[in-house]
Amino acid sequence: MKLGCESFQQTTSRRDFLRLGGPGLFGLTFADILRAQSSGRPTRARQAIFIFLAGGPPQQDLFDMKPDQPLEVRGPFRPIRSVVPGLDVCEHLPKLARSANLFSVVRSLTSRGYPHAGDHHAGLSWKTGNPRALRGTPKYPMYGSVVAKLRSGPSDLPNFVAMGDIASMATGLRENFLGPTYDPLYVEMGSRDNRQVDPLTQIIVPQAIAPSDFSRNIELVRSLDRQSQQLDAATPLIAGMDQFQQRAFDILRSPRLREALALLREPARNRDRYLVDLEGYGRLNYTSRVLAARRLIEAGVPYVYVDFPYWDWHGGVLENNRAGMASLAGLDAALSSLLEDLQARGLLETTLVMALGEMGRTPRMNRNGPAARDHWAGAQFAILAGGGVRPGVVVGATDAQAAYVRDAEYKVASLGKTMYHLLGIDSDQELHTTDNRPLKLITEDAPLIREVL
Repeated sequence: MKLGCESFQQTTSRRDFLRLGGPGLFGLTFADILRAQSSGRPTRARQAIFIFLAGGPPQQDLFDMKPDQPLEVRGPFRPIRSVVPGLDVCEHLPKLARSANLFSVVRSLTSRGYPHAGDHHAGLSWKTGNPRALRGTPKYPMYGSVVAKLRSGPSDLPNFVAMGDIASMATGLRENFLGPTYDPLYVEMGSRDNRQVDPLTQIIVPQAIAPSDFSRNIELVRSLDRQSQQLDAATPLIAGMDQFQQRAFDILRSPRLREALALLREPARNRDRYLVDLEGYGRLNYTSRVLAARRLIEAGVPYVYVDFPYWDWHGGVLENNRAGMASLAGLDAALSSLLEDLQARGLLETTLVMALGEMGRTPRMNRNGPAARDHWAGAQFAILAGGGVRPGVVVGATDAQAAYVRDAEYKVASLGKTMYHLLGIDSDQELHTTDNRPLKLITEDAPLIREVL
């Protein structure tokens, strides 16, 4: 089965198992990440998780349902009530309906007027807060790179971790005007197909747990251990490096990093809450990324990016596209578990969580199947939680067909400014490019989304 439109396929690719910055000794140009850091002003949000719903999730099928409209508009899903009065959600999001008092929904976002609006490359703007295009505009940095520059975490952990590719639906985003100094540590949790459990994993994982991507996590720990042994063998070389390179080696060897990524050490009952298992499809590795993000936040990493496809529903989501249904079930299980766990651990107040895609979907379905919708820039949603966000708030409204915003319209810059505000970062401050030009973090004048503050 061919998944998604051609442009979606062109923007996705298989990532390396573990990547550190770029090429260099043991891949360690990531060492540059540690230079020239400063911290922002005190605020409630000290850390952040950005969950990117790659492909463009349709808000009228998830959080802005239109049940009174004809079938071609309202789609195949029924609304169910959430615990927040006035917020109905898709019937396939029952766990998020029960935990809706932990998050807020902005239903009045739009990218109209921005480069690539209504196209997969619009992720360049949504991930930076600026009108970034494939070419012809400054190479604005991804939010995580800015946080990595302005915030310092524990000395034995990276400041910015990416679970999946930050350039997903944002081709070229790996290059930015801050340079490679603030690139993320890339970690991949494995593919989404089922595999046989190896003997070592069988010792760790109870047999009651079905083979899944979590079983492959042991390979990540092994990889870190092997690289750590290589680094230990290179001690004479390490001794001659400067303090920033030395710290990068220390991060790679960090027991705290390995512990955070060892998902098999998570209690099995809690680990299963993040899983989704659909007949004939298997379990999603994307849910394991969300669990790993929570463990990284617990360890002290300031910023974690999670790429969470698959939302390119041109061909429908029921009979013809089980991947779409799996994404619904996966988001429901993983995001609700993440928010509940952060709250139970006392981390939700200091951890900002955002979830959004790069565009919305057409108000009318096409003829390819249930919930089959095409690209649309007129309206889309974002989930905001924790870190000073008022929970249980529904912001804005769209017209009868969820085509255009009719109340409390906010654009890309407003979301970016709100995120920085919650993290205590002045979005009007200037950072210098690699060629020493000053540029504001957010270049456009735009209001904060005050309703969630």
